Amino acid sequence: MYLDQLQQQLADLTNCGDPVFAQAADNIQQIVEAAKAGQLPPAELKEILLDQQRQLSIIDEMSQLSLKEQLNTVLTGLIKIISAV
Repeated sequence: MYLDQLQQQLADLTNCGDPVFAQAADNIQQIVEAAKAGQLPPAELKEILLDQQRQLSIIDEMSQLSLKEQLNTVLTGLIKIISAV
């Protein structure tokens, strides 16, 4: 996946209607934008994204499984991109 596609998925999740996932997606979007602006070194960005992914694993509710999977896919894609840098 490309960064633009991942950011579009984050934008979609920001408007998903679930406050927990909307806030998480918005936070990740802001972190990515800060990194793109050079405000975060790649190693720090990767650690923040991995931490977000660990926090996501705590959510167990089946009603949120689809949103959890979407956000996890975005996080995995972002981590792969930053790892390639």
